[in-house]
Amino acid sequence: MVMMRVLASLLVLGALAACAHAPAPTSALTVRRLAVLEHDLRAFTGTRLTSLDDVERELGALEELRLAYLDTLAVEVAPRERVLCLLRIAELHLDLGARVRRVPYPAGASEAERRSLDDLLSQQALPLEAVGRGVLAQAVDEAAAHGVDDRFARRARLYQRIHAGESLDRADLAVLRSELAARTFTAPRTLLEAGRIGQRAARR
Repeated sequence: MVMMRVLASLLVLGALAACAHAPAPTSALTVRRLAVLEHDLRAFTGTRLTSLDDVERELGALEELRLAYLDTLAVEVAPRERVLCLLRIAELHLDLGARVRRVPYPAGASEAERRSLDDLLSQQALPLEAVGRGVLAQAVDEAAAHGVDDRFARRARLYQRIHAGESLDRADLAVLRSELAARTFTAPRTLLEAGRIGQRAARR
């Protein structure tokens, strides 16, 4: 089920290249649409998973949000808004992957049972992380192609450096501090406070 949704995500994103001729909404309309989506995104990323049963529910919530951002992306031609939409789609997948990896162990689980659960959670998280990294690369490429260097482009590049395990320089740390202090279009805390993305989000 997870893999089917992942493949659907990639197919739809690939098809967006053919949508450049679509009429673009006014910038104000796009901003309002994205602002409305922020409420649902914050609720999604703020939900703690307590069992495997929660994962399927969150996959459904991710799908709804993904389609909403894709609807905006399909008709929006302004580079800044396109970068933001791509970044948000990437964050949805990376955040859920990180939360899946942190599903708590059942009370009284043995060491062998914990290892087995971690393996199962990794299988659930890997496809989400693969899509997240792929869309993140699209966001970085979109920003570079159109000369966008705002906070969303910088945040996308920061995620890539964190995931690659690269040392953060002074400029990266400034971006990190700025994002942690931000009050609008905030980054999911699972991706910045723990300083981990993808497989690096596994239990310490």
